[in-house]
Order: sequence, then C-alpha cells, then structure tokens
Amino acid sequence: MKTHTHDYPRAILHFDGDSFFASVEQALNYTLKGKVVITGGERGAVTAVSVEGKRLGLARGLSLRDIRRVCPQAVVVSSDYVSYGIFARRMYTLVRRHAPVVEEYSIDECFADITGLARPGRSYEDIAQLIHRELEQALGVTFGVGLAPSKVLAKVASKHRKPGGFTAISTSEADAYLANVQIGQVWGIGPAMSQTLNALGIQTALDFARQSPEWLRANHISKPYRAIWHELRGTSVNAVAESGATVPASIIKSRTFSPPTADRAFVYSQLVLNVEGACARARRAGVLARRVSFFLKTQEFLYGRVELDLSIPSANPADILNAMRPRFDVLFKQGVVYRATGVSLGGLVPAGAAPLDLFGEAEAAQEQLPVLNGVDALNRRFGAGTVYAGSSMAARLHKAPERRRRAAIRPSHLQMDVTRRRKRLNIPFLGVAR
Repeated sequence: MKTHTHDYPRAILHFDGDSFFASVEQALNYTLKGKVVITGGERGAVTAVSVEGKRLGLARGLSLRDIRRVCPQAVVVSSDYVSYGIFARRMYTLVRRHAPVVEEYSIDECFADITGLARPGRSYEDIAQLIHRELEQALGVTFGVGLAPSKVLAKVASKHRKPGGFTAISTSEADAYLANVQIGQVWGIGPAMSQTLNALGIQTALDFARQSPEWLRANHISKPYRAIWHELRGTSVNAVAESGATVPASIIKSRTFSPPTADRAFVYSQLVLNVEGACARARRAGVLARRVSFFLKTQEFLYGRVELDLSIPSANPADILNAMRPRFDVLFKQGVVYRATGVSLGGLVPAGAAPLDLFGEAEAAQEQLPVLNGVDALNRRFGAGTVYAGSSMAARLHKAPERRRRAAIRPSHLQMDVTRRRKRLNIPFLGVAR
C-alpha cells in the first residue's frame, strides 16, 4: 500500500549490499552464479559468504577447515578489494543520480535523503524502488533497501527482507516492525549497552522506543542512546551527511600474519607494509596525517601501542617510519612471539591546508611529492605493490604454511576450488545486455 508524504517528515533511504564481496565475485565471474562463494582465501578465514552459503549456515569468521566440513563444494577466492571499491563507488554514483544528499557509510552501504522529491504519481516508495532496480541491474548485486523517516529506522527496514528486498516503514507503522527487533540488533547499540538495557527490562527495540523521557533521565541514558530513542520513534536526529568530499577521521591499516614469529626484522617489515598502505590511502584521499599510532599484537592477543605527533603533516612513508622507528625498537620485546601489526593515521588535514614550518621541513616534503605521485601512478597502472620500500619486501613475499601447501597442490586435487589469482578491473561492470 502506498503511503503519503506526510507519513515521512523526512524520507531517508538505506542501501545495504547483500553478501557484497562474494556477490561482486559472482558478478565478475558468471560461473560462480548460484554457487557457495567464500572470500578470504588469502588469509585462511572467511571474510564474506554468498547468499547461497548463508542459507547453509556459513558465516564470517569461520576457518576454511569448518567450511570444508560443512560445504566441500564451496568456491574460495582471494579478496579483491580493488574491485569491491570500484563497485562501491559505482553504487554511490548511481544513488546520487536520484538523491541530492548521499552518505557513504561503508564499502557496501549508504544512506540517501530524498525528502521533498515525491510528486503526485511518484511517491517516495516509487523513487526507492527505481534506485533499487537500477543498482541491481547495473551492478549484478542484490541490495536490501529500507525507506523510513530516520536513519535508524531505515537500517531496520533494509534488513527486514534481506536478501534483495525493499521495506518502507512510516512513522505510524514503526511499532509493528520494532516489536520483532531485539535491542542488541539496533544500529548503534553495542553488547555492553544491550546488557544494560536488558537489565532494565528492555528486550526489544519497541520496548525502548515506548519509554518516556522521564524514564531516560531516571536511568541516566546518555545522549547517543537518547538520539537512537528519538530515531526509533520516527524523529530524525542524525541527518544524512554528504560524505563524498569530507576528510576521513582516520586511516587504519592492520595485518595478521601466520605463523606468529619473534623475528624482529620480519615484524618490522609487516609494520612497514601497513604504513605504505595507509599512506597510499591518505594520498588518494588528498590528506596528510599530523599524528600516527601503531601497535604490535602478541600471540597471547596482548597489545603494545604507541602514539606520537609528526613534526609536519605527511603522507610519506619515509617521514612516518623515521618517526616510528625509535619507538618500535622500544616497543618490540626480544623473545616475544607476535602475530599482527597495525598503524593508524590521525589528525588528518587536506593536503593544501597543511601549515608551513619555520625550518623548511614542509617545503622539503613538498619536493618529494613528484616521486610519491610517480610511485602511485605506477602502482595504479601495473597493480598494487609494483613499487614498494625494500624494508617491506619480507612481508610482501611471505606465504603462510597453509597458502604454501595450497600453492603446491593442483586445483583439481583439492576438495574445493580455491581461486587465488588477483583480478583488476579495467572497466566497471555495466549490467546485463538485453
């Protein structure tokens, strides 16, 4: 049944790609259509499961051994984040053809505000379903789509008929949907807050939405959760924010390696690889970092972390490694076995807005830009990792025992097909020819 514009004080859409990484693999390779597809072959753990796999109870985080046991016919492929990023950008572009404000929430989902675009004979539902059809036809990927007067309700709606479904929740209809949503499944409510609310007698999203402002104050419900309460009741508090040209809050790059090791040079090489990746992302985004933090994670899952300020904002791995190296030597402990490293670039500013310094360091850094731009151009043209720092070579050439074992066995001898060749898209998927 069609609703009217007054049912939506704001008309907010949420688009959520179904099993996005695995679905992109199926869109790129027609032979994978209808099969159980698992991404994450390069790390030996599941990062995404196709819709067909989810129907069998497969989920992210399982080991490949578990996958073999439950579904020996599954096809495991290495993750291809370049292709996933291309599909994500095309998704944002297609939505922007119809919506003036689009928030790129993650690589497989986005929000759009279409308030005021409805016309006689063209309702908000019509607009949502038009975008839905265009996305699925152009990308070959299905989406859960939700329409509601707030972002939180739109997230509830998009999950209601997954995969590939559309749900509209007006203010007057919200209670019927919220009654079936556990409070811990509400966007923005984590496990700790879920337990707190459970202890207060709140089991469902509807239980929470029906509480009074006095109840919120009496139970010291903090501002972020009061905002969720308003949004569950149909009042838009968190506006859709156009995110295409915003500066990211941080850039994070981490990597787990196998087997764990106490080799200082190898652990440092892994850290350098993360720094190179984070700096490349920063340059693509046109930003410089003023702060950097990095961590080393031990085999016992204990973290050592260091945060430091840079003398000048930078996206040059050499500058950042020069600042980090003395602190790495202190953080790394001889004889301790490590399994992961990571780096986070913070205090990001647009490259053109970086302040000048008194000692000419910023000017010297500017002189390095042509070299970095040349490296980026070569890596874009010939593939990531074509040009890299020598100190990251050990990490780049390393293969975990499981990967070496698979590489030594012909695919025909495996119980399931493992595709490890990385792909690069020269042109985006343009839909099915008719």
